[in-house]
Amino acid sequence: MYEVELTARLKNYQETRNQILQFDIESQKRLDYDDRYYDQNNLLTEADQEFRLRTKTNLDTGEAAHYLTFKDTAFEKLTRSKPEYETLVTDHSNTEQILFKLGYKKTAHYTKHCEIFNLHYKEIDIEIALVRFDELEDSFIEIETQTAQKAKTDALFDILYGLLAELQISKAQLTEDFYIEMIKEAKAGKS
Repeated sequence: MYEVELTARLKNYQETRNQILQFDIESQKRLDYDDRYYDQNNLLTEADQEFRLRTKTNLDTGEAAHYLTFKDTAFEKLTRSKPEYETLVTDHSNTEQILFKLGYKKTAHYTKHCEIFNLHYKEIDIEIALVRFDELEDSFIEIETQTAQKAKTDALFDILYGLLAELQISKAQLTEDFYIEMIKEAKAGKS
């Protein structure tokens, strides 16, 4: 599956949230993502790949679900959008132990606080996430959709760029920085 995604730094979180609420939102929820990243001797990082175990906790219901995700090398360099393969796992602890037994080491761990909005826009399903981290002053927006066909990604990017403009977010606000790196830098600056 090709994840077509734009990530931008927000100038005003509440103003952007108000803009989103002007659309016909199909669903809305607050989630915390507990993200743990794994690598073997930096091989995945060097190949621009990611291997993650994520727990999504719904802050309204308390329900939690665990996902194992592999993100392959970016197919679109500007946005760093990647093919993504994800599966639901039932036991977070045992899944992590399997990774350790296979030689993976945990390289990063953080919590991502999200407000998720799902909508149907220009005939495609889109997820918008407003994102905050305890370690970072900046907040972010992620706008994404998925397709099984790489040939459709350019047209989907055009739609996402159009939505970005409607939300009054400029292309200059887009970032290709990884959250992991931003958090590492923020932690290093505090020590």
